[in-house]
Amino acid sequence: MQTITFKDVLFNYMKRHPVTFSLLAANFIMFIVVAFNGGYDANTLVLTLINNGALVPLFVSQGEFWRIFTAMFLHAGFLHFFMNSFFLYYIGGSMERIIGSLKYAILYFVSGIGSGIAVWLLSSPTVPVVGASGALYGIMAGLFLLTFIRSTWFHPRTIRSIRFMVAINVFFTLTSMISNGSISVWGHAGGFIIGLITLYIMMPKQPYQSNRGAPYQQRPSSHHGRTVIDADSVTDDDIYDSYYSN
Repeated sequence: MQTITFKDVLFNYMKRHPVTFSLLAANFIMFIVVAFNGGYDANTLVLTLINNGALVPLFVSQGEFWRIFTAMFLHAGFLHFFMNSFFLYYIGGSMERIIGSLKYAILYFVSGIGSGIAVWLLSSPTVPVVGASGALYGIMAGLFLLTFIRSTWFHPRTIRSIRFMVAINVFFTLTSMISNGSISVWGHAGGFIIGLITLYIMMPKQPYQSNRGAPYQQRPSSHHGRTVIDADSVTDDDIYDSYYSN
């Protein structure tokens, strides 16, 4: 029996999800950079994040537009970093296999930049904002849109799970807005709206990859060739041919 090592798992994930792997690596590298360039001490965290590229609307208005991009790779602590990385690993990885690496990269960065622009134009000018949440909300919005426009790609249980996930995240964002919490409401809203628009513009006609990791090819099937994404969980990105009666 062949032993599967962590290196094998890592290489396989990198091969199947090159963009997601690169984004995870970039987030991790920046987390370490901040740790050694000011650290995550609560007393100095705001200044540290600003010095490392946090999005401060006032500074962007003064010409520091690069902050809209760099803020996507910064996080305000380990929990923030871990939660975004966890979401990116599962939901991002699934989305990359469904729409392909190129469209996925475009969706991620356009959503992230759109989120940053929304923060710049609509948020408090002096409050720094960091995190990949805007880009991730764009990915989530794209997945949400697929459940309507490409519903035959999904098992009904998966559709319900995805929509429930979206509802929960929107609920927490709205709750934060009402309670004046630490979540960037405009960042989330901007990423979500831009994600919807972006994926709608480049909506794929068929899923990019099959469950074997090769580019999807329509093939004859005794089950009428209906393409469905496995509904064992929202994070299961295996694609197979199956049949569900209309």
